Amino acid sequence: MGQIEEARASCLDTLTYHRELLVSRLRSVQCILDNLLACGFVCEEDVEIVQRTVTKPEQVRKILDLVQCKGEESCEYFIYIIYKVCDAYIDLQPWLKEIDYNPSRDVTVMTVVNTDPISRYCEKLRHEMSRDTCFIMSYGQQEESRLEDLYTDTLMELLNDCNESLGFLESLDQLLGDHAVFNPQGETIYVMGDAGVGKSILLQKLQNLWSKKELQTDAIFFFKFRCRMFSIIKDTEQISLRDLLFKYNCSPDQDPDHEVFDYILRFPEKVLFTFDGYDEIQTNDLMNVAEVVSPEAKAHPLQLLVSLLCGKLLQGSHKVLTARTGTEIQSRVIRKKVALRGFSPAHLKTYIHLHFKEQEHRELVSVQLDASPHLCGLCSTPLFCWIVFKSFRHLHTMHDSFHLPETCITLTDIFLLLSEVFLSRSASPAPSLLKKSTRCASDTFKAGLRPLAAFAKLALQVLERGSFICSQEEISVCGLTEEDLTLGFLRPVSEYDASGGPATFEILHITLQSFLAAFALVLDEQAAASSILKFFTECSRKRESSCLPFDFCICGSSKSSEKHPFATNDHLQFTNLFLCGLCSRWS
Repeated sequence: MGQIEEARASCLDTLTYHRELLVSRLRSVQCILDNLLACGFVCEEDVEIVQRTVTKPEQVRKILDLVQCKGEESCEYFIYIIYKVCDAYIDLQPWLKEIDYNPSRDVTVMTVVNTDPISRYCEKLRHEMSRDTCFIMSYGQQEESRLEDLYTDTLMELLNDCNESLGFLESLDQLLGDHAVFNPQGETIYVMGDAGVGKSILLQKLQNLWSKKELQTDAIFFFKFRCRMFSIIKDTEQISLRDLLFKYNCSPDQDPDHEVFDYILRFPEKVLFTFDGYDEIQTNDLMNVAEVVSPEAKAHPLQLLVSLLCGKLLQGSHKVLTARTGTEIQSRVIRKKVALRGFSPAHLKTYIHLHFKEQEHRELVSVQLDASPHLCGLCSTPLFCWIVFKSFRHLHTMHDSFHLPETCITLTDIFLLLSEVFLSRSASPAPSLLKKSTRCASDTFKAGLRPLAAFAKLALQVLERGSFICSQEEISVCGLTEEDLTLGFLRPVSEYDASGGPATFEILHITLQSFLAAFALVLDEQAAASSILKFFTECSRKRESSCLPFDFCICGSSKSSEKHPFATNDHLQFTNLFLCGLCSRWS
């Protein structure tokens, strides 16, 4: 008993000896007060006295006075709270090692509830990230699939600063590691790849792993953004870094002293960002405004994005940025480069097994892919592979067949088949298992011509103004109804509308938008040849600059900042590709 009292006395002595260190380093007092109150070491009146104290150091002094007056057991419990809630009291973890703290058996049976705003916010982030990423949302609205049921790795090639190969990643954990880093001063991992190769789904897998604590990283905060949102926000909007993080992800609960944001500023190395689709940012007048260096300053969100990537804000935080191949980003901010190369034959085999549960169906699909090198080549791109497999399922469901038409070997053919799949959703009720549909593709297109033409018109209008987003008003003007929206060509992105206005939508994927735009040009019998060929003309023009907005800010360029919808022309080249395919098919 005497030894126990001596150990407990040492806790009181420890608090006395290290009093000023605790006053200077202990920042979050709410969790300590909550637990001391719950275990009866302080009363409600004590808590109110502490909370009425103006400054944080004085609050800590009052708490220390209280626990030391209550006896040795309360002193050890005070230290035990710091020991248990290590995320909240990270500053004091070295101190615990210094005093060689080991909780006694008596104190370990006492409950500590983590009510710290920082820890609670971390859990909230993980919960919402898990909810947002557990389903694949990229390919339509009607038939969601669980990410873990369909996600398949792709070839991830490491590159040096001269774009020379350094080998391939074996897992996503290596993406965040130090392997193949060619610029230790850089903070951005740059992931590039062609349209449809799987950049967005890779980030979604990364986010999902973090939400389940299965990603090898020390980051306890994860903020995800789609870059196109930075172009959608009004030019006049001014927000702070705190607003950017919490308004477009999730906000802390019960954090009146802004402890979460203060923690992020103090420990930026605990923060991981993903920015998807940097090539989708449109230039505007804010590109010549000075970079933001103060986390409290208000600026346009696009300025905040650039300042984060440059390391002017939250220097030391980790960023993963994706963009289409050929997007120019200054090497001095890039830590490492990864190029996505699509499915290898082994990946494709895995993807087939995930999509088709019946061995008979797997063999039928494999045989047809082996017999058609063109089709198999298309399936090395994950998006196109998904479309092909979706088409196989559609043919099996509607026509009891697992064979694509022999002419279905080009990208245009694949997207026509995808359109047929979408349009079939508005057809008559699905046939029974005993009686498959005899309806042919031409019947489906004839029945769905009105909504298809309306979607095509909408896609062309949005493409011509260099955007990816359409409003509810534009949708109505094109003649689309609420029922049409269920076909799958569009998906809602109302989260971008911070004012709470009517929902906005985006076309499912840039390649689908390009296909529909080409379809609109072909359908328009009154269109002049010049209007049909205009995208060929735009693609042949020399780009004004090889740099995107990011380079404007870093370089302080004085070039014109006028919005230019053809600043990047991958979508136009896809449109021209589909236009050639449609014209050759119907010539």
